[in-house]
Amino acid sequence: MSTSATPSRPAVAEEEPFVLFHERHSARIYTLNRPSKLNALSHGMVQLLHKQIRAWDDSELCKVIIGTGKGQFCAGGDVAQITTQIQDSSTRDRAVEFFRDEFMLDFHLSQLQKPYVVIMDGFTMGGGVGLSMHAPFRIATERTMFAMPETDIGYFTDVGATHFLAHLDGQLGTYLGLSSKRVQGREVFECGIATHYVHSRNIPLLLERLSRLEEANHSVIDETIDEFYEHRTPGASGDVAPYLVGDVRNAIDQAFRPRDPNQIIENLDALSGGIPIHNSAVLDDGKSKVSTTDGQDRDTSVEVPGEKGSVSASYKAASSKPAVSVAVETWAKETATALRERSPTSICITREAIFQAKEMTLKAAFEMEMGLAQAFCTDEILAHDFVEGVQAKLIDKGKKGPPKWRPSTIREVDMNAMREVVHFASSLTVPPTVTKAQDEEKTKKSTKAIPFSSSSSSHSSSTSAKYLPEGFVLEAVASGDGGGAKGEDVRVAFGLPTEDAIRKIVMEMSKEKGKPRGKGEEKGESSSESEGEGETVGEGEGKTSQKEGEAVEGLVDRKAKGSGDAMTALGVGRTTTATRAADPREKIVESIMRAYKGKPGVRERVYEVLERKCVERKAGNGSGLEWRE
Repeated sequence: MSTSATPSRPAVAEEEPFVLFHERHSARIYTLNRPSKLNALSHGMVQLLHKQIRAWDDSELCKVIIGTGKGQFCAGGDVAQITTQIQDSSTRDRAVEFFRDEFMLDFHLSQLQKPYVVIMDGFTMGGGVGLSMHAPFRIATERTMFAMPETDIGYFTDVGATHFLAHLDGQLGTYLGLSSKRVQGREVFECGIATHYVHSRNIPLLLERLSRLEEANHSVIDETIDEFYEHRTPGASGDVAPYLVGDVRNAIDQAFRPRDPNQIIENLDALSGGIPIHNSAVLDDGKSKVSTTDGQDRDTSVEVPGEKGSVSASYKAASSKPAVSVAVETWAKETATALRERSPTSICITREAIFQAKEMTLKAAFEMEMGLAQAFCTDEILAHDFVEGVQAKLIDKGKKGPPKWRPSTIREVDMNAMREVVHFASSLTVPPTVTKAQDEEKTKKSTKAIPFSSSSSSHSSSTSAKYLPEGFVLEAVASGDGGGAKGEDVRVAFGLPTEDAIRKIVMEMSKEKGKPRGKGEEKGESSSESEGEGETVGEGEGKTSQKEGEAVEGLVDRKAKGSGDAMTALGVGRTTTATRAADPREKIVESIMRAYKGKPGVRERVYEVLERKCVERKAGNGSGLEWRE
């Protein structure tokens, strides 16, 4: 009697969780595992991450925490789900709770006691920026695609990005936040967003090395990652030519300096038409001025009819300046077009939030962002553009046309009202010292509607902004302000030198040698606001000065202290024959290279900044560098 086997049904594979957690020797690794959604963060993923990372940070067996993603790192939060919740009054609170928990996670990442490394391989946008930008070690690869695309979907730059973008060099952060411009590959490292660059093929080996470190302190981790650096090779796979350099990089600082987005558009229109704005500056009231060839400062805040191609008379008065390069004209046209396609309300809110975050601690910036996020979820006017943008851009993918923004142009937005919105959002928390009676009184006052543009008056505000949501607690380090080594300066301690740090070295060397200084420096003004004609540094005389040593020491404060012997690490008091004989640029480069202990990418970074920001002038018996604003 024969029998036949009954075919068994194929086993159904158990669905993997959206976040995977691994232990590898002394390293603890999380992997975002939602590749079909480009690892977009759901509320559940945020909660899982926060719980596990908190446990790892408290574990004695964990030496380093590493963040990775499957296929991509993270393309953002699941805004499609969020905007669906916003449209239903019964689920609206869930959207607010998502942002509450996401911001608490992101801030906690900035406060970790254990070293935190993020592999920004692939898309790193929105919520992915929140997971990575607050880490001391942010590793870009040739596949990295960084962006804060919120203004393109009717939202604003959150997850702590108002603070992070505000502290990038010059106006680079403002440009990236308003335009939603993507930065790719090695340039993510070169412009200061990432702290390190490693080719993706070497990431597995790097992870193995990090997991086997016997002493996984910050300095050792920094040096270990640097061992995997590969210099730029023209034509090599993934080595896209840098874009944010030279004339275009200078134009970004010039065009995006005004506080008012209308003036930014005006700047871009001027550059698009070949009219330079080399000496534009910002007045205290947010207006701008141009120092023209006759030496007179003229207000550029004149009313300009129309939207496209309008250029104020003051720019025309500056037309005797050298012609704008073709690259800058092209960039300005593309950028002006991009800004006009973004949500006008989002543009105005984002610009003001970045402007105000410049003077905030990271903790305060997160609190402001929480107030704004709550308003975007609960206020009819702000929620309109958020829902409209996500629907048109991400769900319909442009098949039904562009989003219908309200209002439709930046000029229709009441900028003073937008400033009130941001200011109101930044003051929603209740001070811990208020009594219950005072708290109740303040709550009554807070129930007034947030002021909005008169052009949108037909859309009444259905929900008023109130205090930050229940349970929103940002746990800071002992300093209590979200600052210090774990909150703010840790983000620049292991990356390339900032433009401001390089400028300070130039200024200190100039002072010591008695060379001419810019007017701004003589007045004691800060580097970001100085409008002087420049500072000059001459050739070296064979001895590094005490002033110069102090400047370099400040530039690498954490790095030098972490090495044990600050002065030895900096190399202060030692010069080489090449340094003495070289041009003034070389002396500056060598000083900073010693400070950074030969960190890969530093030499190229310093030369790029000096080439862009300095001109060579005769100084005494030799030549010198003059820093130009």
